[in-house]
Amino acid sequence: MTAETASKLAKVQRYSASLKRLFQVLLVAVALAMCAKVFLIAIGDEVFSYLRIGLTEYRGESIPWAAHVISWIGSLLGLAVLLKLFFHLQKLFGHYAEGRIFEKESVQQIRQIGVTVLLFPVLWLSLAIAPNFIPAEGRTALLESDGAGPFMELIAGAVILVVSWIMDVGREMREEQDLLV
Repeated sequence: MTAETASKLAKVQRYSASLKRLFQVLLVAVALAMCAKVFLIAIGDEVFSYLRIGLTEYRGESIPWAAHVISWIGSLLGLAVLLKLFFHLQKLFGHYAEGRIFEKESVQQIRQIGVTVLLFPVLWLSLAIAPNFIPAEGRTALLESDGAGPFMELIAGAVILVVSWIMDVGREMREEQDLLV
């Protein structure tokens, strides 16, 4: 390894260590937010006179309990997906901080990040159709969609999966080349 390459690797390791710490902090913050949400639900303090589930709004005192439950579940699932995303990001940057860039474990973390990003559109779609299973009382508006929905998350997740596949092929090619030398 040349001195220039070693310098670049050291820089990647420093930045990766900082990003690993950032995602660890975010992981803890989201876990605490999830605990707070569960606590507020458990003590019954999470009942609002206004709810939005997907593209549907509920207002007033007569919001069905089913709407509250779906809102709670949606919030907790959203936090869980964020938790999963930050977990895989901190693992990935941990590998990079150790200088383990083109290894199988790093590629697996990138793949898991792509899968996790694709969970956001699944959650969005679930919450968009959920109001169809709730009694209409308290429903005040069906909001207009901007038409985009979770389009960017679908693209980002697909691109991340393709990048992980390309990195895996590159990793396999490098391993074959190392065996030949």
